[in-house]
Amino acid sequence: MNPRPQENTGRCTTVQARGFTLIELLVSLLIISTLLIFAVEEYKRHIETARISRARADIEELVKSVRLYNIREGKSFTVTTFAPMQLGNFIGNYLEKEPPRDPWGNYYMHAPDQGIVYSKGPDGISQSTLVATFTDDITLSYLPAAFFITRAEHVDSNLNNLIDFGDYIDVRFSRPAKFNNPVVVDFETVNPEKALGSALVKPGYDAFSARIEFTAPVPPTLITGETRLFPREYIESIVDLSPKPQPLQRQEGVIIEKKKK
Repeated sequence: MNPRPQENTGRCTTVQARGFTLIELLVSLLIISTLLIFAVEEYKRHIETARISRARADIEELVKSVRLYNIREGKSFTVTTFAPMQLGNFIGNYLEKEPPRDPWGNYYMHAPDQGIVYSKGPDGISQSTLVATFTDDITLSYLPAAFFITRAEHVDSNLNNLIDFGDYIDVRFSRPAKFNNPVVVDFETVNPEKALGSALVKPGYDAFSARIEFTAPVPPTLITGETRLFPREYIESIVDLSPKPQPLQRQEGVIIEKKKK
């Protein structure tokens, strides 16, 4: 037999073997590249998750300080940006140290009318939590779950130590409120009943307050420290303005106290 055909067959086999080795190398490189892409994306997701977790932890601390301020001061914290130059003695009294910036380098924000503390998120753009269809803002509400009257205090406007025309009751709510022409009969009292006289009901100095002003002709008969104030059952003239509105609850009423100076 002629050996040359066998030699040619061997060469073809060698060339084919080399060709398969090159293809396998390309496939291996493709697999490694794909794995690297997934690994990088997973690492990015891990970093972003860690940043979001840190932002949430920071916001929780800020929410605690705002709640404490609202309780101690008897009024709403109104600063909208947690920048040290805007906080004054809030730092030291309610925060142990200057608040950090969020993981994306921006100051944390506060929306008093919505009762939230938030970060503008990775895109650095503040978006409305009420109307936006998508937002990467990281928010935490400090509002109670229910909507109710938290405090009612008589303010002696003319400083005559009497409860008379010109005085008013400062009413505080647990959540921001919207007023649809409320009237005095939207509130009830006990000890005694109908103690508000012919008062007028007006919005207060912020979204969490209302003012019941004593006006002629019917004088008030309330007794500070004894008279309790209730909203009328199924009241519709004062509604919750927060993103998830709740009805104004009647509960057990609050005692009308004298406003502390």
